[in-house]
Amino acid sequence: MLPTANFLPHCFVQPISSPKVAIFRYLTTPYVSSVCQADLTGNHITHIKFTNKVGLAKNFATMIWFYSEKYQVDWLIFQFNQWFQAKNTKLVRGNNEPEYFAPTEHEPAKIVFAHGFFASCLHEISHWCVAGKQRRKLNDFGYWYAPDGRNQQQQKQFEQVEIIPQAIECLLTLSCGKRFLVSQDNLSASFDTSNSTFADDVAKQAIKFFVTGEKLPSDAKFLISQLQKLRPFALTLHEIKRNFAKFY
Repeated sequence: MLPTANFLPHCFVQPISSPKVAIFRYLTTPYVSSVCQADLTGNHITHIKFTNKVGLAKNFATMIWFYSEKYQVDWLIFQFNQWFQAKNTKLVRGNNEPEYFAPTEHEPAKIVFAHGFFASCLHEISHWCVAGKQRRKLNDFGYWYAPDGRNQQQQKQFEQVEIIPQAIECLLTLSCGKRFLVSQDNLSASFDTSNSTFADDVAKQAIKFFVTGEKLPSDAKFLISQLQKLRPFALTLHEIKRNFAKFY
């Protein structure tokens, strides 16, 4: 079973001279044990600090429940870059398609995710977690990507290699209190993809990772445990199965 914890710290953003702002929707005030305060310059988080001085009796009547994807992404970028500083890797918001840049003599590795989307952020992190030390030395981990419009054989190969990263992405997403949707990433397919077992395969792998931890990469295990500290209650097997309700 993955490491979990109950009643762990929650994250809020507090703009200067403004009420506190909750950035993850499952955070409920009875379970607040710490606050993440952020200074905002315009719409950008410029500084984040944690405090454990908030008790359960604190009055949160002025709390604004604001589920901004931008603030969630800002928070995740900040935290990832802190947590994995020793890995010489930075998470970067991109304007175009996602890409991984291997480290150079003067620059750290960069995980660039697409268009500032939270889901893309977690997806690219998942691929980074799967990649070993040698592949992390190569741009895009040394893989060639077949774009949208793949034929049936290419799609089958794509889905096979995506099971593990999307299973990890599922656990990361649910740890953040968000619903996970599998991505076949082939909107222009000229064949029927509805009979694919891909979603079921991802669900089974996510459940296996959660229950046994077997072959779950260490960086993924660490990140899942860190993200679960946001939750009022630990992630459960029931939540994972409910996410894939039509399969269970």
